[in-house]
Amino acid sequence: MAAVYRIQSSGLLLSKVQAVRCTSIIGSCRVCVVGLLLFMIQAVSCAPNIIVIVADDLGYNDVSWHNPDMKTPNLERLARSGIVLEQSYVQPICTPTRSAIMSGLYPIHTGRQHSVIQPLQPTGLLSNISILPEYLQDLGYKTHMVGKWHLGFCNEKYLPTRRGFSSF
Repeated sequence: MAAVYRIQSSGLLLSKVQAVRCTSIIGSCRVCVVGLLLFMIQAVSCAPNIIVIVADDLGYNDVSWHNPDMKTPNLERLARSGIVLEQSYVQPICTPTRSAIMSGLYPIHTGRQHSVIQPLQPTGLLSNISILPEYLQDLGYKTHMVGKWHLGFCNEKYLPTRRGFSSF
């Protein structure tokens, strides 16, 4: 049975697809997005697969369960079979939003509140800030990422495969 955890205004979609590994221990984590996600994972007897979809510029009425004129049948199928979380704050550009979703911290606390990190820009999300895929790996998950990163490119320590993703 699938369950969906979705924070619509940020375009975050967390999908619990199937049980893969039992766990009852959750390590320390930041309270906020990361803490909430880990709490939800602990609440089930077996840890689910989790899919996170971040869609830039996805509005509240850009999905079929809020607007019948929009045709999003696959997303709607996931939403109808699970739990919908729609109360959140997002940033107007991708780097601050991604840093908040990944870290569970407001962008002002990650230093990523002002602009988008470009490929040749000599900066990134600080490596001393733990992020969601690192917590999930600690729980035994295999983590993979596809798509846009925008949390640092200029140094290997900022890359997704150094920040908890097994592949990118």
